[in-house]
Amino acid sequence: MKNSIKMIIIMVMISIQANRLMAQNEDVKEGIYLTARDYKAGKLSYVPEAGTKLKLNNFLGGNHISLIAGGKKIRLSKSEIFGYRDGGKDYRLYQNEAYEVLDTAGFVLYSHAQLIPQGKGYVRVENYFYSTGTAMPVLNLTIANMYRSFPEQNDFRYSIRSYFHSDADLMAYDSINREYQIKYLYFEHQHARAVQHASL
Repeated sequence: MKNSIKMIIIMVMISIQANRLMAQNEDVKEGIYLTARDYKAGKLSYVPEAGTKLKLNNFLGGNHISLIAGGKKIRLSKSEIFGYRDGGKDYRLYQNEAYEVLDTAGFVLYSHAQLIPQGKGYVRVENYFYSTGTAMPVLNLTIANMYRSFPEQNDFRYSIRSYFHSDADLMAYDSINREYQIKYLYFEHQHARAVQHASL
């Protein structure tokens, strides 16, 4: 019982700290996160000067980001920084591709837009990914990958296979509770594990 209360208190403290950091940076719409630690702390190392923007160079496989900060032009290699904020949204760079951070509670969910040829033109398709932590590899969000990523959480893994019938179902969003269903399932099992350990 004591352990489950401690777990709840820790989760509340983490939520409060994350909300405080996000509130501090809410006014800053653009900038660079040098490391995963900076991202977790909400620390933007470089912020473009007023009237200027980040140059993301996403076309033709560009592997640098540039900006003007402190009166100087700064050019950073995408492979050497964690990510960036653009338009108030956070992105993680992984293998020179930008992944929009959708949710960080428990594990990280991302989306990544791609242009797919269709007919005489292209259509934009959102693909979804995840990582078990901000410093861990970005993987396709599939039932098989999720099952392999949590080897010590058997109840959660078994629930994934029984609750979600296709890979697309993993991105189901509960608009009433404002959370992804996969995250709800994850935290339900975390809570159940904490209660089980407390009762031993």
